[in-house]
Amino acid sequence: MSSTFDRRSFLTHSAATLGGVAMAGSVVDGLLANVAGATVGVNKGRPKIGGTLTVGLISDVPNFHVFNGAQGKMDQSAFCVANALYDPLFVMSLSGKVALPMLALSASHNADYTVWTIALRQGVKFTNGDPFNADLVIANYTAAKADPTVGLAIQPILTSVTKIDTYTVAYNMAIPFSAYPITLAEQQIAYMAHPSSFVPTYTGNPIGTGPFKVKSWQVGVESQFTKNAGYWRKDGAGRKLPYLSGINFKTIVDDASRNQALQSGGVDMILQQSGAQIAALKKMKNITYVTDESAPRDPSVNCLIMNTTGTLNQYFCWAGQFASIGVPGSLPYILKGQAPPTTVQEADFVGTLGAVNPSTLQWDTTLKPVVNNVTIRKACAMAINRSTYFKVIDGSVGAVADGVYRKTSPFYRNPGYPAYNPAKAKALVNAYKSANGVSKVGFVIDTVSGNSSANQAFAFFQQQLAAVGITVTQRQVVQSTLINNVIYGQYDCSTWNQFGGVDPSLNYVWFLSLNATASPAVGGLGMAALPAGTYIAGAVNFAHQGDSTIENSMLRALAAAPGSALQKKSWETVNTQFARVFPYLFLDTLVTAFAARKNVQNWVSGTAADGTTRCLSPDGGSARWDQIWKS
Repeated sequence: MSSTFDRRSFLTHSAATLGGVAMAGSVVDGLLANVAGATVGVNKGRPKIGGTLTVGLISDVPNFHVFNGAQGKMDQSAFCVANALYDPLFVMSLSGKVALPMLALSASHNADYTVWTIALRQGVKFTNGDPFNADLVIANYTAAKADPTVGLAIQPILTSVTKIDTYTVAYNMAIPFSAYPITLAEQQIAYMAHPSSFVPTYTGNPIGTGPFKVKSWQVGVESQFTKNAGYWRKDGAGRKLPYLSGINFKTIVDDASRNQALQSGGVDMILQQSGAQIAALKKMKNITYVTDESAPRDPSVNCLIMNTTGTLNQYFCWAGQFASIGVPGSLPYILKGQAPPTTVQEADFVGTLGAVNPSTLQWDTTLKPVVNNVTIRKACAMAINRSTYFKVIDGSVGAVADGVYRKTSPFYRNPGYPAYNPAKAKALVNAYKSANGVSKVGFVIDTVSGNSSANQAFAFFQQQLAAVGITVTQRQVVQSTLINNVIYGQYDCSTWNQFGGVDPSLNYVWFLSLNATASPAVGGLGMAALPAGTYIAGAVNFAHQGDSTIENSMLRALAAAPGSALQKKSWETVNTQFARVFPYLFLDTLVTAFAARKNVQNWVSGTAADGTTRCLSPDGGSARWDQIWKS
């Protein structure tokens, strides 16, 4: 099952695919053959020019007029479409270690990694004929910063983008960030769109510099793109790209239906994330496939995300976004140079304490939350048999997870995530009941509606938790509602998949927390009336885990030289802390597969700007399209 942030995920295909648990395992980029003696999806022969490729994707965008890196809310399907319309500044190498040139030529940094200078490619034009240059990069950044969702994720990292000359810009960082060029390959803000689409009244088609341009778009059904005849790239032999005359993306939400469309010839290629359907691909005739299980990137992780504060999003409270429902914000006072009243600061910290009412399935401030207690979260972690989940729910596709890194990651050290132990879990639940004077413990788990795999997963959680004395109720909601509930904090627990990536730095904003009592001048929230050392989760830290250990470890890692012992140890500490405070109940890793009919050629390992150097594609759930051809 795909993931979304307000109907999609956003920011990065490599580090965050938000949404309900995808019924699949770990993500692998083996680029290994599933037929003897061949490398699937790679064909170095003379390409056939022309033809239209039809691709079955999991989801579509809610509004294609604002589908761009600055304003879009991109999940993995959306990244696939973006690769047809736009070029990024960089792409990742096949090893996942180096950012290779695309619209950008190079990146250099100052001594403390707080300024990255990016040289831009000359002679590139958008499909409307306008040139790509530094002004266009700044316009994309300005739109991203102003966007109500994308801006929240880049503001803790990036303060400005400034023009040095017509083809050079400086990315000015809010914090030292030694791996930042990877962001300009992996995050959606790497895609450069024409600024005409940034105005609120824009109703035209997206305009990019990419290999294709929009022909038609029926949201939720099919989008059709035709070749960009003026595309700037050529292959290694000097042939103009793209090879195809067109590419169509069909939205096929149901996993089994997507496989059936591929087998019947209704589509030429599909994206798949269902463990059962990935297993079914292996039995199909005339179909080739790759999974990304052993990719040079950590996989996204299937988990249950927990509302660790039992409140609405406390950062949003602080910013005054809940003033309309009686929660005043501290920020409006700070902007006036005033100290927020103590009552306001306390209200922001507590937010609207509550829980989802299992009878009405609505947020209820009269209820006492349960999952904000670390003992209960630990009991849940010990009650869920991850190995059984992996086998029964995900068909043993991928690997059991005990944190945000897979075991082969250079940043992995056993975090000590608790083993399955229902007896000890039950004892923890009983201790909680005794300490709090209650006879029952229960909470609500959000799942995506209309998905049989999600229902199967909930039934599994319900049985496992009931065995230790916890009653859970299912709240089935459409995916956009599930995501928005988590964003705003109106949830107890939700099925989820997120994280991963070619570098842990891509996860920084998802784990960010801020010192509430420090002044805004040093990056705090200016809430001095709270207990000293209080941390509040950042806007997009959806588990609400305000944790100084995690925050300080990440800052050390981001400032450290790539590959250094300090960087490695710091990211290890982050994972270890998750195994102590349980903002996520880890399950298994998310496998992504691409599959194609035998006549689809050269769909694995596209190239960087030079047309020769192979890049990481597919990259998780996104693929590049400019060098694919049909025989």
